[in-house]
Amino acid sequence: MLMHLLCLLDCLQADPPDPSKIREEDIIGVTVLLLTCSYLGQEFVRVGYYVNNDYDDEQLKEEPPQKVLIDRVQRNILADKPRVTKFPINFHPENNDHGEQPHPPDHATETNEKDEEPSNSPDHPSDVQNL
Repeated sequence: MLMHLLCLLDCLQADPPDPSKIREEDIIGVTVLLLTCSYLGQEFVRVGYYVNNDYDDEQLKEEPPQKVLIDRVQRNILADKPRVTKFPINFHPENNDHGEQPHPPDHATETNEKDEEPSNSPDHPSDVQNL
């Protein structure tokens, strides 16, 4: 199911963010793109991609202008290294005797694109920062 979901996510397209809604100091640098999937109000999977926004020119990277030149910013999405977190949920609440939702788990399961638990390395930090 996970690989099918990742293939589906590969087909999604969306307009880029509106830079006028982003603080200028947050435009350049690393951020994250989060996609969540829910069923009956219960999140069951979260897919995160690291995104690096930087200038398309080496000189601009080394000596950035005081005002961000939006038309020179390029986005690099690390699409080949998604961080996937799966949450156990009750997909069949009608089968529950009392109609109660299950209690949230103590922890979620995080996997990479191959459904393996990722190592905690500089390429795969354990915590996502700057959400």
